[in-house]
Amino acid sequence: MLGYLVAEADVFLCSFRKITDMIVLASLAAIEKDLWATGTVNEEYLKALNALFSNFPRLRATEPATLSIPHLVTSLKTGSEATQEAALDALFLLRQAWSACPAEVSRAQSIAAADAIPLLQYLIQSGPPRFQEKTEFLLQCLPGTLVVIIKRGNNMK
Repeated sequence: MLGYLVAEADVFLCSFRKITDMIVLASLAAIEKDLWATGTVNEEYLKALNALFSNFPRLRATEPATLSIPHLVTSLKTGSEATQEAALDALFLLRQAWSACPAEVSRAQSIAAADAIPLLQYLIQSGPPRFQEKTEFLLQCLPGTLVVIIKRGNNMK
């Protein structure tokens, strides 16, 4: 009886993963459609992705999550401040999973997110102050970013 319950639980979890993957892919399709139609992204789609990534942490290490990164980077470029914040939050959630997910997944996601380096640098300079901490943290984690820490600065002009 216990073996049957374990098998049923495995089937349920497998089906649930497929369903959440399909929801993420459907959200990505809606984002892409918006980008093609209007050149911007509806922030509600990004908030839906954020809700999925926050409520289902295992979803962050899946292929659909990796496929979402270019759309999130594009949202940083083209969106309103609210859209940029939602995209930044989603990238930050994905980044939190990099230490726990398989090395190839974290590498693929960090390389995909590296396209956002110039945008993140721009947001640090000209974005709202509330973006600052997450943006700086993301920049420190991405490949191709050089972080310089000045411990002592004498005669700096």
